[in-house]
Amino acid sequence: MENNRRRKKYIGTPLQKKLLFMVFASAVIPAAIVLTCMYYLIFHALAMQMAFPEAIAYNIMPVLKKVNLVIFICLPVSLLIIWRIALGLSNRIVGPVFRIEKELDEIIQGARKGPIRLRQKDEFRSLVDKINKLIK
Repeated sequence: MENNRRRKKYIGTPLQKKLLFMVFASAVIPAAIVLTCMYYLIFHALAMQMAFPEAIAYNIMPVLKKVNLVIFICLPVSLLIIWRIALGLSNRIVGPVFRIEKELDEIIQGARKGPIRLRQKDEFRSLVDKINKLIK
């Protein structure tokens, strides 16, 4: 059976760039806001519970180092996972659009005839079916 997968996940069209940015930003911005709020809340609340500045520094610094270490390790991994998900989602939308445009250009130039073919799980199947009816 023929391998029916797209080789390139990143096509580089303006539509894919916009989709990548929207999906990535919609995951990263709220996460950054929550992280900042939690960071502030935890350490501000802890500082308010202690009366002596020396005790604050003595108790907060080890906790702060551990939290920073976890953030330093988890943040790049999380960003990479979010990026891969965003790339996959954008590819599922942009790939069929790119293929439809490419095949329509070939039909317009007379380089090929016949219907536009998409994979079974591709989006925009109903649109391609209507375009194929129009071509016939």
